[in-house]
Amino acid sequence: MSSVRIAGCKLPESYCEFAARHGYGRFGGLVIIYSGVPEHPDSVLAQGARVKGFIDDATAEGWFEFEPDGDEMVASGLYPFAASENGEYFVWDLNEKCGDEYSIYCIGARMAGLRYAAESMGELLEKLCSASIKDVMGPGYTPLLPTFEGL
Repeated sequence: MSSVRIAGCKLPESYCEFAARHGYGRFGGLVIIYSGVPEHPDSVLAQGARVKGFIDDATAEGWFEFEPDGDEMVASGLYPFAASENGEYFVWDLNEKCGDEYSIYCIGARMAGLRYAAESMGELLEKLCSASIKDVMGPGYTPLLPTFEGL
């Protein structure tokens, strides 16, 4: 998995560790974490590229809402690695220089808002399991249980 590249950058270390330990599946009964295996139909490469196309189209057509934490420049470098069953996407900001980690944002359902979420996979999962989920996904959410179901 360490040889997989997205826009010339390696996958974040915390994602690689998570994917190696758990594989593809659903976190907290809500968030589908894309597979790190390139050949998998729901891989970070295949599914991520498909959703990246949605983001690019929404930005180009003017219906991506950047508030509260983004703008068009941030949106241009976003790359998806997970999605909620309610329509939110979790994305890395690849505008940052290639490194071990990238800032993580949550895109609201139907591209309705961009919220800063975390600096790593571990921090994101911790926030999703606490009251901080409201800061990441919005006020209608309650903390997820720290569970993982392989799919």
